[in-house]
Amino acid sequence: MPKNEVSTVPIFKVKVNGIELSADAMASIESVMFEEELNTASMFVLKLATSDFKKGAWQYVDLKVFRLGGEVTLYMGMDNLVLMIVGEITSLKPSFSESTSTIEIRGYNRLHRLRFGLKRRTFMDTKDSDIASTIAGEWGLGAKSEDTVTVHSHVYQNNLSDLEFILQRAKRIRYEVFVDDKILHFQSPKESESASMTLEYSVDLEEFSAELSARYEGDEVVVQGWDFMNKKQISAMSKRGNRMSMMNAKDTGTNMTKSAFGTFSSYIVDEQFVDISDAEKLAVARYNSHLSGSVTGEGKCTGIPELRAGKTIEIKGIDRFSGTYYVTSTFHVIDSSGYTTSFKVRRVGI
Repeated sequence: MPKNEVSTVPIFKVKVNGIELSADAMASIESVMFEEELNTASMFVLKLATSDFKKGAWQYVDLKVFRLGGEVTLYMGMDNLVLMIVGEITSLKPSFSESTSTIEIRGYNRLHRLRFGLKRRTFMDTKDSDIASTIAGEWGLGAKSEDTVTVHSHVYQNNLSDLEFILQRAKRIRYEVFVDDKILHFQSPKESESASMTLEYSVDLEEFSAELSARYEGDEVVVQGWDFMNKKQISAMSKRGNRMSMMNAKDTGTNMTKSAFGTFSSYIVDEQFVDISDAEKLAVARYNSHLSGSVTGEGKCTGIPELRAGKTIEIKGIDRFSGTYYVTSTFHVIDSSGYTTSFKVRRVGI
C-alpha cells in the first residue's frame, strides 16, 4: 500500500428492539440498504442467509428475532458509523432455492404509520403547522412544525390517509415532511443553506449526469380564487422577484426558457383562499416548485453516509453544471462489492 494512501473499510451495525445483533447474525447478513426521498417514508432492507449449516436448520424465519413492528436501528459508514434510520419492520420475504436461501427484512421510519386507514374529518380555525402537530401526536410522534402563520377556518380531510393529507397540505405551500426517529418535521426546504460537502467529478464522484429542461409554466404564476368570507375574488401573482435562492446559478431555468421561447404565464383557478396573503403564498410556492426543477441530476460515489436528502451539496468539475445542488433522494448499500451511495439532486438553473 502506498505510504500516504488512507484505508477505509465499509462497516455497519444493526440493532433490533434496542439490542445489537449477535456476531452470528451479523455474519449472516449479505447486504444492508437504506433509501430515502423527500416527502416519502425512508426505507431499510436487510438481506440475510437463512441456512444454518451447523444445526442443519433454517434461521431467522421463525419470527423470533425479526417480526412485524420490530424496531430496527441501522448504522452505516466507512470506518466510522453514522445513524441512518430508526424504523419498523413492515415485511419479511424468505426465498428458498437449491443454490441459496435468504430472507429480506424490509421496513420504514415511523412516517409509514400515517399510511394506515382513511379518514374524513374537518380541522377548524387552525394553521397547517398545527394540523401537522396534531397528526403527529395522534401517531405517538413529537413534532417540529415551522409556523405557517395563515389560519384556515375549515380544512377538510376527505377520505385520505393522514400521510396523503399532510403531504397535500405541505405541497400547497411547498413544505417538506419527514420523520427523524420519533419526531415529525414539517418545514420549508433548506436550499439556501451552505453546502454540507463538496463532491468533484473523477475525484469523489464515479458518475454524474444532469438535465436542463424548459420551464413550461412560464416566468410567472397567477392564482385566482374566491374569498368565501368576504364574497369577492382574490388574485395574486408570483414572478421573478419572488424566487427562491439562486443556489449560485448564473441564470435560472425560467429566464433561459423566456429567452428561448418568449414570455408566458400560468394560471391556477378555483382555489379557496383565506385572504390575499394566503393567495400570494400559494403563488410563490407554485412558482418556486416549478423553478426548483430546472436542473435535475443524479450521481454515484463511494459510500458517504452523511450524504442525505434535504441537504445542499457542491458539485465541481462539470463546467457550467458545477455548483450548489439540493439533494432530493439517496440510496446507500453495503454488500460484497463494498459501500456505494447513489443520489438525485435538483437546482434552479446553471
